[in-house]
Amino acid sequence: MTDRRSGPPGATLADAPVDLRRAPLATVRAVDLRAPERDLWADEAALWNRLTNSWAGLDDAAWHVPGAAPSDAGGADWSLAEHVGHIADWQELAEEYTARALETGVWPSDSDYDDGDFDRYNERRREPWASMPRDDILARLEAARPVLLGLARRLLPETIRSSGPWGWVYNTLHGHYLDHLAVIEPWTGALRLRQVDGDPFVADPRASDAADFAAQEAAVAADFDRLIRPIPPERWRAADVTPGWDLADHVTHLADWADEAQRALGIHAREGTWLADPSEGIDAWNARMVVRHRDDPVAAVIERYDRSRAALQDAVASLPAADLRSPDGWSWTYDCLHGHVRKHLAMLGPWCVEAARSDRDG
Repeated sequence: MTDRRSGPPGATLADAPVDLRRAPLATVRAVDLRAPERDLWADEAALWNRLTNSWAGLDDAAWHVPGAAPSDAGGADWSLAEHVGHIADWQELAEEYTARALETGVWPSDSDYDDGDFDRYNERRREPWASMPRDDILARLEAARPVLLGLARRLLPETIRSSGPWGWVYNTLHGHYLDHLAVIEPWTGALRLRQVDGDPFVADPRASDAADFAAQEAAVAADFDRLIRPIPPERWRAADVTPGWDLADHVTHLADWADEAQRALGIHAREGTWLADPSEGIDAWNARMVVRHRDDPVAAVIERYDRSRAALQDAVASLPAADLRSPDGWSWTYDCLHGHVRKHLAMLGPWCVEAARSDRDG
């Protein structure tokens, strides 16, 4: 059988095209993206896809955890929010100087930026990004990128590759993605494991009252709506997302625990006691329950998910604040509503982004 990756006779696997979206970063960095035969815009799109996949499913609190990388100017450690904000910041700056270069042929010089001390320049621009909500950062980035790409595409490829423009065009598009992926990929990987494990990324995630709880729930529900609902129904059962479970299984599982939490709150309201965890063990209970709905159509899975969560939200709204904030009350509410969803969004996020992109791009 012929290996289709092998290329023409005499070629080796080393000659096969590098998948910029998935190859090890060291391999990608060894590719000469400035070579005349490279498609600048396909390379940019591939690295953009890789970048956006890296943080999919991580919530706002995760974005603002410090520790992604030390500051090159001696300040506090940078967060994911600051790294992504820095990319957006330079794309906005690049809009201005690229438009000016198109009119005048003049590109900036290093001395325009704190006399070439880019570490100092970038350090003093950490705000507003450091404290900006995740969604606002992404909105700025997603607004800047198409504008900058539109300007850059007006330049001839040989102009972009020349010594002056290359550093100012490439380095604010795919070059910048590639540089920051060296920090962002391992950091988001670590954050993802923490979020799956239930780390709230704040000292005390407990809501002060039902209204505060509802606001927290709405924020995570918006993430669910953005990541999961756009996935075409035919993809929900087409492949495993995590070992042994497809997307429908994950959403079914969330509904299972929302139903169980309603039962727990009902027992507490009637009897003043809290329901114990399943006696068979949580893993066994999860496996048994999810199988019960394996034949459900995707529309029924979504309808049940929405119905069970709405019913649980109604039950939480009538729960006294002291009970809501108690260890058992918080476990049965937060851990079965948005606390549970955020764990699964961390598991599902990259897969969902890639599935939605594949469907959109055909």
